[in-house]
Amino acid sequence: MATGRLIVQTRTAGGASPVIDAVVTVYCTNEDRSLRTCATERTNLNGSTGIISLDAPSLAQSDPNLVPPFATYRVDIDHPNYRPVTVLDVTLFSGITTSLPVLMLPLEAGGGGDRREIVINSTETGPSGSGRE
Repeated sequence: MATGRLIVQTRTAGGASPVIDAVVTVYCTNEDRSLRTCATERTNLNGSTGIISLDAPSLAQSDPNLVPPFATYRVDIDHPNYRPVTVLDVTLFSGITTSLPVLMLPLEAGGGGDRREIVINSTETGPSGSGRE
């Protein structure tokens, strides 16, 4: 198994400001399809994590008929002043750094508001996903 790299970049919904000190949790899928935590990071003053190294199949040794030449991960982003975000099926290739930009919706002033999780499937196309139409 080779390694792919992930950087998560958080911004406010308008994109104007970084979301500092958000907790980013990356989940791996076990063979039985259950999830386990494989990395946890906090965002820095720029709203970004450091480089997160994760397993990804070697492109040179993979057979696309048997195993896809990429790995997929679930990424959860949480901050007490914003709605939590889950991004499903984040794709990583070996030897490549993937940047995952995430816009976060602030809670209403005074700390109240809707803390329901926002779920994004990165394989979807259109406004709700990060795929292309």
